[in-house]
Amino acid sequence: MGKYQSTKLFDNYSVAIRQWKAAHSHCELLHGYALKFKVWFESIEPIEEKQLDEMNWIMDYGGFKSTDAEPTPGNGLKDWMNYMWDHTLLIEKDDPYLDFFESAAMEGICSLRVMDKMGAESCAKLVYDKFNEVMSKTGGGRVKVVKVECWEADRNSSIYCGNGEKIDNRSLLEREHKDFPINRKDDQEYSQDNWDNAIKSKGPNPNSLCEKE
Repeated sequence: MGKYQSTKLFDNYSVAIRQWKAAHSHCELLHGYALKFKVWFESIEPIEEKQLDEMNWIMDYGGFKSTDAEPTPGNGLKDWMNYMWDHTLLIEKDDPYLDFFESAAMEGICSLRVMDKMGAESCAKLVYDKFNEVMSKTGGGRVKVVKVECWEADRNSSIYCGNGEKIDNRSLLEREHKDFPINRKDDQEYSQDNWDNAIKSKGPNPNSLCEKE
């Protein structure tokens, strides 16, 4: 018996973060990311014929709008995503300089969000937990989130999966044949077949395609 899944991309978020525990790298400094999240939805129904709604959808994406939207209120998750990730500063709750950042927020210098843990992994889990919390109480609770992927940049992402879900260990390059800014001899030299073969021969590391033979 098969199952349906659908996905939605939430993007164009701009955040500043500090990972104070990463003292060995520049990540302990304030730095910026253009975050985006891909969310996988699935019906809780085990029977395939019952997994889609009356419109033959898994998830009505219009349901993410504001709770006071007219004429049909949404679940407010789009507003929550904007609140969390739109021009915000993400700082861990145990950061030694938390008081400083809280003072800056009180002065209106930043929109501070205090995180239990800081990293793309934790951001993915936060979205996973929040979406499932809200969706279990709205829309009849017929849909759940099974996986969330958080991108820090085109080359870096982290995934959080629910119980029973498997993580696709292929690189983003393999999964989406995404063109990273690498210096290929001529873009036209690579047909899709050649590109696929190059990926397979070079292994899962997308950076390996940048290396000179």
